[in-house]
Amino acid sequence: MIESPPRAEHGVPDCLPEVGCITCGDEGVEMRALKVDAGSGLAVCVDPAGSTSEVDLGIVAAVEPGDALLVHAGVALTRLGSKVTA
Repeated sequence: MIESPPRAEHGVPDCLPEVGCITCGDEGVEMRALKVDAGSGLAVCVDPAGSTSEVDLGIVAAVEPGDALLVHAGVALTRLGSKVTA
């Protein structure tokens, strides 16, 4: 098996958590699920500023309205807790 040289040798920067994702510039945001469509695997979620957006639930199982999620680039990465109060 041939191993690739370290990323720095290719001129690719390391990930910098304080800046966000080096690919898309996005960062993880805590959002609350408002509506969940289990059939499509999507949810309408709200961020702390009150903006809503559609979120893909493909890698987080059994999300219910009220669940707090960590969302990055429109994809729920993990459940932070359930039944967040308003």
